[in-house]
Amino acid sequence: MPRRAREVRRGLRRKGFRETDARHRKYEYFKLDGQEGGINTLMSHGADRDIDDHLLGMMARQLHLNRRQFDDLIDCRLSQADYEAMQRRDGFIR
Repeated sequence: MPRRAREVRRGLRRKGFRETDARHRKYEYFKLDGQEGGINTLMSHGADRDIDDHLLGMMARQLHLNRRQFDDLIDCRLSQADYEAMQRRDGFIR
């Protein structure tokens, strides 16, 4: 199901992602301790357009999540601490 770009951006920011390149709208993960996490994703510049399922799936893979986990991250059912713990467990961050 498509999602609004605005809600995806807001959800990412709530979970420790920062926009690091406004030209390409790149979001990088910053760990709870404030250090870079080495995980990132890109978004379109569409101000408030819908993001289709295919692109949402690509973003989920870039964040090392399946689509359901990605939706949980955006909808605040998956906390930043839980996301970080998953990424540590799977070896994507230290």
